[in-house]
Amino acid sequence: MNKPFNDLSVETLVKQHLLQEGTILDLRLKYIGDEGMEYLAQCIELANLRELKLERNEVTEKGIRALAGSTVVTGLISLSLERNGIGDEGARVIAQSPNFSHLKSLNLWKNEVGPDGAKALADSIMLINLERLDLAQNKIGDEGGKALAESQTLTALNYVDLFGNGVSSETQIAIKESPVFKNLQHLVLE
Repeated sequence: MNKPFNDLSVETLVKQHLLQEGTILDLRLKYIGDEGMEYLAQCIELANLRELKLERNEVTEKGIRALAGSTVVTGLISLSLERNGIGDEGARVIAQSPNFSHLKSLNLWKNEVGPDGAKALADSIMLINLERLDLAQNKIGDEGGKALAESQTLTALNYVDLFGNGVSSETQIAIKESPVFKNLQHLVLE
């Protein structure tokens, strides 16, 4: 699978970029796509993986679904998916999968997530440990912003980035005043 800026197979990339005794895999800008995600989901070398960096890899909901169903990659605490295209369905898969129940940090910056995806995250009983959520440059709008502000499960958040989501000033106030975000130390709305 050859992509721009990457002429190596995903197998080789894993060998080259698996760090800290197999706990961190940094595949930013490697363009592994959904096929690469299917490989990662079955790769026994990733059994101890805790941090996965996948910025700009052409990952869609299909790739997220593979990772969500993995019997190998089950202990992630940090998942960075900046600049992919998982959309609402990918966000829903993350929100519903026990494989992501240990996540403390989830970066979905610029992933085509809309109100339905934000609602799925807000309602997730799997993401109760989440401390950092980056949804910047998506399209959650007021509906998604209000869902997050009313979440009963995302109460551990201390960092939230919602920049560039078309959230009105009224909804921004609701978010700022939400008791759900009482632990917030960092909030970006505009």
